Amino acid sequence: MKHRVACIVVTPFLLATLAGSAVADPPEACVSFPAVVCGSMPYLTGEDTWFPENYNWEPNRLPAAWINLRPSRYCSAEEGVANYRGSQSWWYDQDDDSMFDGDGTDVFDDLTQKLNDAYLAGYRRIILNLPAGSVFDQDVSSSQWWAMPEWKRAGLTCLIENWLIENPTTEFEIYGAFPVNDPTSLCMESNIYDVPTIDEDSCPDTEHPHAGYMYYPCDGATTSHPPSAFVQADVCLVHRNIQPWQYLGITRYWLDFAYEYTEDFLEFPYCPLYAPGEDEPHFLGAEAFPMIFDDVDPTEINMTLAVHYPAIMFPQHIAAQDDDRSWDVSSDAPDTELMVIIDYTLDYFDADEDNDVDMFDVLDWTQRGFVLAAQSSEAALVPAQFTEYMKRVYDFGTITNRRDFNGDGVINSSDLNDFDDQYALYSGQSNCNWVHGDVNGDHQVTLSDATAYHLWYAFQAGVSPPYVANLGNANPDNALTRPD
Repeated sequence: MKHRVACIVVTPFLLATLAGSAVADPPEACVSFPAVVCGSMPYLTGEDTWFPENYNWEPNRLPAAWINLRPSRYCSAEEGVANYRGSQSWWYDQDDDSMFDGDGTDVFDDLTQKLNDAYLAGYRRIILNLPAGSVFDQDVSSSQWWAMPEWKRAGLTCLIENWLIENPTTEFEIYGAFPVNDPTSLCMESNIYDVPTIDEDSCPDTEHPHAGYMYYPCDGATTSHPPSAFVQADVCLVHRNIQPWQYLGITRYWLDFAYEYTEDFLEFPYCPLYAPGEDEPHFLGAEAFPMIFDDVDPTEINMTLAVHYPAIMFPQHIAAQDDDRSWDVSSDAPDTELMVIIDYTLDYFDADEDNDVDMFDVLDWTQRGFVLAAQSSEAALVPAQFTEYMKRVYDFGTITNRRDFNGDGVINSSDLNDFDDQYALYSGQSNCNWVHGDVNGDHQVTLSDATAYHLWYAFQAGVSPPYVANLGNANPDNALTRPD
């Protein structure tokens, strides 16, 4: 699905910006994409369907770094920037000032640094959440390209294009939404405001912390609607939102609220514009997991639908629907891609109720068949400690210190106790990894592991050289290692 055509000439400003963004030798031009012609859009009629006879797509089971460009802080005045897009303050730079041309902006340097940090940590799958933002209390806008100002679209075009040239193994994904409206606007419905200003007197305001949002100009906007694959104009609206990202080389576009409109959504992943070929990944994914309902309450994941397309789910929704932590799709995992966005700050993800996610919780989710995306509620990047847990489970990079068995950043008796507990559980078994106690990398938990770890713990002072955790015999993309 990657199309790269060098047509748009980069301005001196963009060249200077990219040169300072750790992107080596930017090309003379960046990717371009043709205009969408609605009359040529494929759509369904009558009893037609795009469903293939066999669902032979290839699930992507790589773990992801979730970079949250929109944390819902509409005032953001505590960081000196108030904006009604709810964007991270470092990512918002007068985006709604029609006179601003991006001259001197730092947003591309800042984003490049975040991407570099994720890449150097070992992540090869990066999801950008809502780069254009969204309007408070209007759900999530499907428009995440044309709703950005022109200078930001141009700069992001070059940034992503050059990044993928420099880092071709990186997979970029975007999170938007399924219901459609005007692609050039974040408005999903009308409100009475038509002046694009923030009320500085009420933002921040302890009694009205979101006061700034009400001034987003949506007066006269039509109400969004779920698109239908049987209406050519709807297919065109969907494609206008997605096509620029497609041409940039984005490998997945996640559609918020898609499962809420299942009947409308189901055909779209197999639309000829996005359909995977044999053993190719899907381009479109849905939020949230398909569920089986008992009256109005979900009871379990609908595995019949889960093999049709990738799905992603937010932590607060998982906590509300799986309060006993019973979800387990491991028996169907190779044919599915059900991604859990783990929130480091939520007690729900902590099996041991010690108010902290640890590497054993990460392993638990992967062994139950889920793919993980790591985030923190407020931070724009994955916490370093969470990345340590991910490395011990997914084996995508070196761990900080091999004495720190449990990855909590502190070397103390809990590391020794945790190792001994795992050794007692898995001693003599194979197909094991670091989390099971296989610290010497031979895929088995034996006396040699106990000897090695106790020697490290007793005699190795200070920080050890970086050390690669051993995943075991499983494919490191999926981390479904289970001891034999």
